[in-house]
Amino acid sequence: MRRVMTSKEIIKRIASVDRPPRIGLDFTAWSDMAYIHAAKYLPFKAHIIEEYSWGRHPALLKEVPDFRGEVRLDSFGNIYGRLDGITKGECVKGRLDDWGALIDFRMPDVDVAHFNDVKAFARARRDKYVVVHIPPVFSLLRDMRMIENALMDTILEKENINRLNGIICEFIDYLCGKVGGGSIDAVMVHDDWGAQEGALISEESFVSLFKPAYASIARSARKRGMDFILHSCGKIHSFLRHFAEAGVNVLQLDQQEIYPAQWLADNFADKAAFHCSLDIQRIMPTGDRGLIERGAKNLAETFWNMGCGFIAKDYHPWSDICVKEEWAEWARAVFFAFAGVGGR
Repeated sequence: MRRVMTSKEIIKRIASVDRPPRIGLDFTAWSDMAYIHAAKYLPFKAHIIEEYSWGRHPALLKEVPDFRGEVRLDSFGNIYGRLDGITKGECVKGRLDDWGALIDFRMPDVDVAHFNDVKAFARARRDKYVVVHIPPVFSLLRDMRMIENALMDTILEKENINRLNGIICEFIDYLCGKVGGGSIDAVMVHDDWGAQEGALISEESFVSLFKPAYASIARSARKRGMDFILHSCGKIHSFLRHFAEAGVNVLQLDQQEIYPAQWLADNFADKAAFHCSLDIQRIMPTGDRGLIERGAKNLAETFWNMGCGFIAKDYHPWSDICVKEEWAEWARAVFFAFAGVGGR
């Protein structure tokens, strides 16, 4: 009797673009994957622990006098803000608002006991493809410098960006060394590089400043036997080949209709796998059942027929983009049927 492959084995084959027996699935009802954060960060300022929760903290609001909502500190020392208490917030004041502060900058301290929790989590899910979340690169720059400064920095402050990226990559290498090996299968970075009409910075700036950082992360993961998964939103055609060349194994895209799927498969079938929900702007928010079902079928068939590794997934949470659970179920049903496994 032929042995049935485990979820871990299937996703490993997908990440290697090595003709798995079915597409991958990453849904609550059935997931081949499991996730945990590589690190549990200790508070940036332990003596003011309450400021790490949302609230109207006078000391923080004094730093952002024009902001009228709730604020909190993150573990990197940035001040986040939100309105009406319903979002994850956005950075409203970065820790490195002056590059001079880079002299004393260091990454957050971590709870070393959490590394044992990560390994225990993975052992308990040894048949799953276990992914650990690690810090981003560009997104940290964007927060710590604020987006308007960060974009100018890619032209005017290249040396400082390289120094910051070096600190981040050294920290990531430390985390990979602590959690890598055993049942851990991949690291994942969330870095949004695109807007609706194109990338946020030039291809030249990406290649000179950030591609080396991604290559460093890929090396840190690979030498511990882990794959590298990268999430990015936006229209970033020209960046995709650089991600693959840097060592990214799986590209997590939620707006694949920008490309579209056939273009991705034509250009990357032998270079990287894809981990995608159905498009979160052009298809899912329409609530059009026919469009959603056709879109899911096309996405699965396009990648599968081209021999391109593909993992279907949900967007979390769908409610953030006003997509009803019923609409998401229409897409899931198509993906489950295509994979030949039972969903909800």
